Amino acid sequence: MRVFIALEIPDRAKDNFERSSKQFEMFANKGNFVTKDNYHITLHFIGNIDESKLIYLQSAMDKVSNMSAPNLSVNQFVVLRASNVVCAKFNKEQNLLKLHDALGENLENLGFTVERRAYRPHITIIRNYGFELPFSEVTKNVDVYNKPFTADKVVLYESVFGQKGVTYRKLYEVALAAEE
Repeated sequence: MRVFIALEIPDRAKDNFERSSKQFEMFANKGNFVTKDNYHITLHFIGNIDESKLIYLQSAMDKVSNMSAPNLSVNQFVVLRASNVVCAKFNKEQNLLKLHDALGENLENLGFTVERRAYRPHITIIRNYGFELPFSEVTKNVDVYNKPFTADKVVLYESVFGQKGVTYRKLYEVALAAEE
């Protein structure tokens, strides 16, 4: 099974990302638009693992449940470098960075491989995009709904590949502590 650990996005924030996505659609001549149900912020991609290892991932997640939930807001839509992905980029948030690092350390201590490249938290909006206009012109016409939201659940997801594309199935979740 192919799995990753991510922050769940609250419904109200998902609605805002969907509104922006619909505005992007008006300018797109191609692209795979991520559905509202699939919005998330990846903390750590695990990859293909045997189902028997899920308990270890759950253990790593349990160890961060005492951490404060991050309060996030989008600062802009960008294209990820060296990819064909449009995403919502977040302002730097210390609770998010601490959560990412602590979870990574827990995963490493349990024998999982963790990526060493710089962490760039984002929500993917479109894969394999194409626009008639330059991206900088398109973004002038897309609203950034940057009302802050709290992402208070860490979720273990399985990527399920079907005829209509990829969907994410929730396998396990832990609640984070409220900001003090």
